[in-house]
Amino acid sequence: MTAWMQMRRRQILTRAGLLAWAAVLVIAPLRPAHAYVDPNSVGPLYQFLFPALLAIASAFAALRRQVARLWNRVVDTVVAAVRGERQPPRAH
Repeated sequence: MTAWMQMRRRQILTRAGLLAWAAVLVIAPLRPAHAYVDPNSVGPLYQFLFPALLAIASAFAALRRQVARLWNRVVDTVVAAVRGERQPPRAH
């Protein structure tokens, strides 16, 4: 790429970035939002969402461990076969 094209690309990205920021500032509310959440309404939501998120995170961790173990077995088998430490399976 020529230097002119790189400079032009930076200018376009800069203009696009400035345009995006301007759009956010125009769309965003300019007044502060005052919100109140009743503790009685948040309690059941918290009691449901927190254990659900923990269960999802635990499931992903267990799945990651199983995939890592499978990957390590496959890699070890291939490395052993390439090095000649393990005989390929025989067809009966």
